[in-house]
Amino acid sequence: MTAVKKRYLYHKLAKSVFWAALLLTVFTSVLYFYAEFRRSKEKTVIMINQLLDTVESTSAIAAYSNNSSIGEDVLKGLLRNDIVHEAQLSNNQGLQLTKARNTEVPKQDQIIRILRSPFGEAEVIGRLTVTPEAQYNLLEARHSALFSALNSSALIGLTALIVLLMVRSSLSRPLMKVSDTLHAIMAGEQERLEPLPHNQDELGQLVEDINGLLETLQEKFKTEHTLREEIEIIEKQLRDIFETTSAGIFLLDEAGRLKTVNPILSKVIGLRHLSTIELLGQDFAELAFAEPAIVRELMYRAVERRQTVSQDLCLKNLTSWVHCMLSLQISNRFSPCFEGVVYDITDRVAAETRIRHEADHDSLTGLLRRQAAERQLTSLIHARRDQDNAPVILLLDLDRFKEINDTYGHDAGDRVLVETAARLENCVRTSDIVARLGGDEFLIVLVNCASVEHVRQIAGDIVLAIGKPIQLNSTQNVTMGVSIGICIEEGSSQTLEELYKQADQAMYEVKRQGRNGFAMTLADGTIVVEKVAIDG
Repeated sequence: MTAVKKRYLYHKLAKSVFWAALLLTVFTSVLYFYAEFRRSKEKTVIMINQLLDTVESTSAIAAYSNNSSIGEDVLKGLLRNDIVHEAQLSNNQGLQLTKARNTEVPKQDQIIRILRSPFGEAEVIGRLTVTPEAQYNLLEARHSALFSALNSSALIGLTALIVLLMVRSSLSRPLMKVSDTLHAIMAGEQERLEPLPHNQDELGQLVEDINGLLETLQEKFKTEHTLREEIEIIEKQLRDIFETTSAGIFLLDEAGRLKTVNPILSKVIGLRHLSTIELLGQDFAELAFAEPAIVRELMYRAVERRQTVSQDLCLKNLTSWVHCMLSLQISNRFSPCFEGVVYDITDRVAAETRIRHEADHDSLTGLLRRQAAERQLTSLIHARRDQDNAPVILLLDLDRFKEINDTYGHDAGDRVLVETAARLENCVRTSDIVARLGGDEFLIVLVNCASVEHVRQIAGDIVLAIGKPIQLNSTQNVTMGVSIGICIEEGSSQTLEELYKQADQAMYEVKRQGRNGFAMTLADGTIVVEKVAIDG
């Protein structure tokens, strides 16, 4: 590993202080130069005015007498002073005298002195004009500024050196010691920083805070290590569950293809011959289920509700059932997918089917019970009210059943009821409804019956079939009859109770007229009874 060259803090601070001091020195020197230049100008003006005071009388005599010789002596005398660049003398009589140095300097403001007559101060006889020497002012200002800059630089440099030494001693070295020690401490170690000699200042507080932070980090490392061990244990347990559970666990992509499966899935969905690798990438709905559309609908509900959905599903072999739970998983890092679990419920479905069958069917005859038959009849009535082929209701009551039951016993009565149920089922189609209402009463619902004549024919066949002898044992036979009341639904306003009532009235009309027949209620309310002759 390449060693990185250290950059000490006090070195950076020294550079910063140097440039700051340099800039400050330059700035103060410039300010001082301008201030000195201005002061020198003011001083020059005062000195020139003093010179003018000295030569004013002589200049006034030269102007009054119009004597150019005296005037030139005055001007030469003025130019002997370093602060004068140019001098001019003029009077009202046309005298114009000028003396100047052979130097090029910036234009300066002129100082003008009005000359008055030596004999009467009210009379103005000329003027004396002096232009200050700028070079003198510049030299004065430069010398003063240079002296000031040297003093400032020395003072600032000395101060900066003292500050740097103090910073290095009090800040940089302790910080470097703290940094080296902290750099040498490995994560999770118990080593701590040594307190500084002056532990009451900011550095001492910093060391205490760093030690506190190291303590906190150590605790967090311990906690993290403990959590990592617990997570590893949980992951192992989950892995064991994933591989050994009796439920099939899977992951589907957005299109419903298998992405991940556990080993038991192929067994649960009845595809033991497929390995885990062979299952991957296949359409789960089409692969395993009898109705793939239901599985896709389950996926749609999981997307729509954003929660776990479930449903019982029949497998492709049509004999096995599974319960499937599905949920949509959305992640910022991966595409949306479906997590699912399936487990076998074939035994439960079989038990529920058996219980439902027992609840809906008569235990003796195997026919539908009253409640189950009425549910189917109600559904038929609602489904076919807009059609011409409305269902036809036949209420049947056995004739002489009580006599047979009392004479030959309940076992004989049961034998008669079982045989009657079989004969009724043989007289109608499998799409029709045959039910035992209770005792010796039965219900038949004809579905899609072609005509009234067809109804009459079926009713007559039933009377003839029931009228045939029933063998109780090898030596005894019994015969009985049946009375049938028929009701054909004619209006959508009729309720099930009203249909029952019409059929019941027709049935009792048959019994009143001698039994062994069937009766039908006409549109005008008239009940027409037809007797059926039974041979023997």
